[in-house]
Amino acid sequence: MRKIKITKQLKNEVEDFNKNLFSTRDSRFELPIKRLKKLKNRLKGNSKLKRHYEYVDEIIISYPDILKADPSKMRALIKKFNKILLPSIVASTYPNNQNRYFYKDVVYALRYEALRDKEFQKYLKSTNIKTCVYCNSQNTLVIEKIYSDKKKRRVIDTQAKLELDHYHSKSKYPFLATSFFNLYPTCGNCNKAKSDKDALFELYTYSDELDIFRFKIDDKSMLDYWINLDREELKIDLKPVLYADKKTLKNHNDLFQVQAIYDKQKDFGEELVWKAKVNPKIYRETMYKTFKSLFPDKTYIDRAIIGNYVKPEETFKRPMAKYTQDIARQLKLIK
Repeated sequence: MRKIKITKQLKNEVEDFNKNLFSTRDSRFELPIKRLKKLKNRLKGNSKLKRHYEYVDEIIISYPDILKADPSKMRALIKKFNKILLPSIVASTYPNNQNRYFYKDVVYALRYEALRDKEFQKYLKSTNIKTCVYCNSQNTLVIEKIYSDKKKRRVIDTQAKLELDHYHSKSKYPFLATSFFNLYPTCGNCNKAKSDKDALFELYTYSDELDIFRFKIDDKSMLDYWINLDREELKIDLKPVLYADKKTLKNHNDLFQVQAIYDKQKDFGEELVWKAKVNPKIYRETMYKTFKSLFPDKTYIDRAIIGNYVKPEETFKRPMAKYTQDIARQLKLIK
């Protein structure tokens, strides 16, 4: 819903993340390069799997660059790997084994599940990214079952796990399975909805234009609301900031049904409309003067008024923050 700018600081964080990846694991933990070499050796000498062998070999050679690849570099890497094996072949079973998938072996070798369970979750905790980057309406944890055996016959426990989407699908581009800029924190619904389909919304960018969508209440619908006090009268739409983003918004709604999700959340918008009526500027100033010893700055008062974080860079800290901030600014509840 809101992009993240790739700054020098973020690049340094990514470099540190990749440099220390799996460094706290014990000696029994097999690192990705070791697993990739095992996979390469298994493929070696099979004429039907020559291209598969070259594919894995290229991952080993390019591994440091793959881990830190930004969006532009990822596209360049995709072109390189597509010349070795087409995505349709990568996503298919082996030609000599119809029960085993090549991409799954690559993802397994790269230790994606281990990264998801520990390293990436720890990183997100330090950055306060807690909500789905696609819809911003839910958090990024899902409940997964723990089974007693590989056949999944008996559930012995459950645990909360981080949900991650691969912007470039891991079934088509498994070499990017642990690439930092390819991992998007999402809710379970959005991850399932996207699957291996292509999204036009890219989370990471070098541009300063981070808000490409914006929620807006139709002015006439607010007048209709005050006549009938029926929240269904409120028309709150997600709109592109620039006309050029119209296609991206359509793709976003087609994939994630964001407009439909927020159409069911009109009570949030309704409450902001109420607050705009009862919280004029004088009220905010009075609150700050009265409680300034409690709050470091006025944004804390704003946060108390709208019931969510108020700074755009805090969008990922709490569900519905984007929706709340956009409407609150339109109603002049916050700046």
